[in-house]
Amino acid sequence: MGHGQTWITHFFPGYEQLNAYLQNTALGAKGLLFGNETVIVQHVIAAILVSLIILVVSIRARMQLAAAGADAIIPPPKASLRNFIEYIFEGLYGLSKNIIGPDAGRYFPVIAALAMFIFFSNILGLVPGFAPPTDNWNTTFACGGFVFLYYNYHGIRAHGMGHIAHMANPVGEPWGWFLMPLLFPIEIVSHVARPFSLGVRLAANMMGDHAVLAAFLGLVPLLVPLPFMALGLMVCMIQTLVFVLLTMIYIGLSVADTHNHDHEHEKDHAFTDTEQAELIA
Repeated sequence: MGHGQTWITHFFPGYEQLNAYLQNTALGAKGLLFGNETVIVQHVIAAILVSLIILVVSIRARMQLAAAGADAIIPPPKASLRNFIEYIFEGLYGLSKNIIGPDAGRYFPVIAALAMFIFFSNILGLVPGFAPPTDNWNTTFACGGFVFLYYNYHGIRAHGMGHIAHMANPVGEPWGWFLMPLLFPIEIVSHVARPFSLGVRLAANMMGDHAVLAAFLGLVPLLVPLPFMALGLMVCMIQTLVFVLLTMIYIGLSVADTHNHDHEHEKDHAFTDTEQAELIA
C-alpha cells in the first residue's frame, strides 16, 4: 500500500465519495483541519471501528459477568476476557483512588473509557494495513480538550467560583491576592497548555512508532518487524498510562479541597502540640 493508504481506503464502502465531499467543502479546501483530507477520513472511520471493538469487548465481558451470577465476585479459574478487564481496571481504580482520593469512583467510568479508547486506538496501529486514530492531531486534541472541559467542570462543581479563585490565589492566604496579577496569567497559560500537551505527546509518540513499524514492515515483512512490534506494544501501553495518569492528576488537583486540608492539618498539628504540653506538665 502507498503512503496514507490503508485497508479502510481500499475496502470501506463509499470512502471515495466521502473523501471527495470533504475535499469540495470549504472546510477541507481551506485546510482548517489538521492533516490532509484522506488521513482525516480514514482516522475518523478508524475511531468508529475502535468504538465498535470496545462495544463488542464490553458486551462480551458483561455477558461473562452475568453468567457467573452469585459467584461473580470470585475470579474464574481459567483465563478469560472478563479476567483481563477486571485485572486492568482494578489496577487503574487503585491508582485513581491514590491520586484523586476516596471519591475516585465518581470519575472512574470516564477514566476507564478514555483508557480503553486510547489503548485500542494505539493497538490498531500494530495491525498491518491500519492507521491508528491516535496518530492524528484531531483525535488526540479532541481527547485532550475533553479532559480539559471535564476536570474544569468538576472543579467548578466541587468549589464553585473558588476553582477560579484558586488560580488567582493558589496559596489561599490574604497576602496571596497581591500576587494575583503575576500568578493568574501563569495559571491560565498552564491550564490552557494542558490539552495541547496531552494531544501533542500522544500523537507524536504514535506517529513515530507507526512510522518505524511501517518502515520495517515495508522492507522485511516477516520476522524482522517482530521486535519492533513488541516495542510498539510497550509504547502503546505506556502512552495510554501516561495520558490516563495525567488525567487523574488534573482531576485530583481540580476537586481537592487543598485550602481546607491545609487548615485542618494545621489544627491537628496545633492540637498535638497542646496535647504534648499537657502531658509534659
